[in-house]
Amino acid sequence: MVPSTRAAPTADPADNTSSSTLASALDEARILAYWTPERMASAIPAEPPTPSGKAPISLKPVAPENVSRTVDGAEPRGGLAPLADIHTMSGKVFYTDGGQNYVCSGSTVYSNGRRVVFTAGHCVHGGGSGRNWFSNWAFVPNYHSGSPHGTWTSTSLWSKNGWTNNGDRAYDVGAAVMNDRNGTRIVDAVGGQGIKWGAPYGAYIYQFGYPAAPPFNGSQLLFCQGGTWNEGGFPSISCNMTGGASGGPWLESYGQNYWAYLYSVNSWMFWDSDPTMVNKWQGPYFSYDTAGSLYDAVKDL
Repeated sequence: MVPSTRAAPTADPADNTSSSTLASALDEARILAYWTPERMASAIPAEPPTPSGKAPISLKPVAPENVSRTVDGAEPRGGLAPLADIHTMSGKVFYTDGGQNYVCSGSTVYSNGRRVVFTAGHCVHGGGSGRNWFSNWAFVPNYHSGSPHGTWTSTSLWSKNGWTNNGDRAYDVGAAVMNDRNGTRIVDAVGGQGIKWGAPYGAYIYQFGYPAAPPFNGSQLLFCQGGTWNEGGFPSISCNMTGGASGGPWLESYGQNYWAYLYSVNSWMFWDSDPTMVNKWQGPYFSYDTAGSLYDAVKDL
């Protein structure tokens, strides 16, 4: 089914927009049945955005208390389970667009509702005028040719107008609100990362994802680590992960607690002449206009 638009488009690129993806328990059952192991294995990496989109300058004022904020993460409810660790909060995103199945990466993030997954905007919506919200959207935490935590479906997908209207990679951030599974919320099952925005450039981060384009095959969670730098307003890091890692988390303060802080997400990659030899990734800068207001829009759902 093609998702129906829930929020009317507005001009300001910092405004949030969403689309309903499921209308009934029957739809949820259909999506769970759709994602067979064979379809998951054959899904191809999402295409990272190009630098062509340009959104207008946001005119929305930001309250001083929202310019910079830090939200802590959370362990699974009841404490650490035998199958839960910091890596269970990362997972693979699966979706369909134009009849083709695609794969991205994502991460749970703690919120009041305990149902949120953050990813890249291009992992929930095609980006730009005439493009659509994706269908058959699902998240598999701790994917490894399946998961002990199962497949989770979304009740709504979210992004920024700067991405959905203009395809502007500065707004290439997305979120999904997940349906409960067997009466359990996803963050209660696997835990959730914290999140921060308005932080300085130059953080030392661990960058996670499921690269699926050669020379990788998408079968396991991989990471790069290192210092980031500001390149034209975009956080940048040296890393050789390929397509499929899109939407994976950049985690700051990794290893200090069960959870870390989401600092950005994998958005687009660079190579010289051979696309199998990626040497750099960039992500959207997490400000209130990008990640912060999006988090506030979904945190109580």
